[in-house]
Amino acid sequence: MGRLNKLPPYLFSAMDKAKAEALAMGVEVVDLGIGDPDRPTPAALVEIMAAAVADPDFHRYPAQRGSAALRQAISAWLFQRHQVTVDPETQVLVLIGSKEGLGHLPTTCVEEGDNVLVPDLGYPVYGQATLLAGGEPRLFSLVAERGFLPDIAELGRLADDRTRLIFLNYPNNPSGAVADKAFWQRMVAFTTERDIRLVNDAAYLEVVPGGRAALSLLSVADPTRDRVIELHSLSKMFNMTGWRIAFAAGHPQLIGDLARVKESMDSGVFAAVQETATHALGEMFDDLLKGVMAAYPQRRRVINNALGKMGVEVFASAATFYVWAKVPTDESSIDFCGRALREIGTVITPGLGFGTGGEGWFRISLTASDEDINEGARRLGEWI
Repeated sequence: MGRLNKLPPYLFSAMDKAKAEALAMGVEVVDLGIGDPDRPTPAALVEIMAAAVADPDFHRYPAQRGSAALRQAISAWLFQRHQVTVDPETQVLVLIGSKEGLGHLPTTCVEEGDNVLVPDLGYPVYGQATLLAGGEPRLFSLVAERGFLPDIAELGRLADDRTRLIFLNYPNNPSGAVADKAFWQRMVAFTTERDIRLVNDAAYLEVVPGGRAALSLLSVADPTRDRVIELHSLSKMFNMTGWRIAFAAGHPQLIGDLARVKESMDSGVFAAVQETATHALGEMFDDLLKGVMAAYPQRRRVINNALGKMGVEVFASAATFYVWAKVPTDESSIDFCGRALREIGTVITPGLGFGTGGEGWFRISLTASDEDINEGARRLGEWI
């Protein structure tokens, strides 16, 4: 079987198709599915972008690894925000969205017969990228009883001398689980002992409305010594999902290997976007982030209150902009969410889309407008 044929259908494509069919039938759909912020990119960043687009200096091929100014801004931001020290020349790489970096990582180290440890539940790209690189995804469980953190003993049973990577994602999508210092210390010790590369998909690290940022892997590990890499996204921090800009930081060899794959597979980020990102991570960062995150606590309260009144169990977390809840019937998560679309015109995401460990759960996104959040909560509250 060819590698492409091993790929399962992509959940979000199927969701888009089902939503389009409902809209075509005249259904007034409330979309609480995919996590794509409804609010615009902050006006201050749009103004910077507009000026940069008009500047001919930004119209040429961009720097492949990222502009020197942006990499320096990232290094300074990591130190100021997370007390992490990295060399902007050798330990930072600008990406066309974090998905690009995650998708390319297995190609840096996986050969036929190698394996990668992948969380179940988790972002589908981890396993799909492993398959495309010729490797075997080995799934480890994330369950509510352990706070959706992996069992180190299970990882030990799954890992062998051909394990090349472990993918983690904290704060976690879809559950909202967070990792503490002790957990990261255990993971660094585990991967160091076995010479396995440790990856944290940190796309939601700053999405902790009303509180401090979650703990970065790089603030616990030593990224000059430990074989760790962390991927950060500006999409969630600044409502910039369509801009496609992110970055990786970590061990120089891992960053260098990822850069080599990137050089062969794609190009750099549009220079005007890099210029905007440089400003976003600078002096205006705190105010920008506060403004972006302001909407989510109230939206979470609205959804949680509606589900709570109906007796639906919700995993307690303030991280990410998702609510992770248990299916309150004996249906599968796909059947339950499909019925929500058919019967009340509301898109929610089946937990099975994040792996077999997500069965019995569903995810609600808080990135819809306040009006849609209120309407979705009303519909769910009257329906469940």
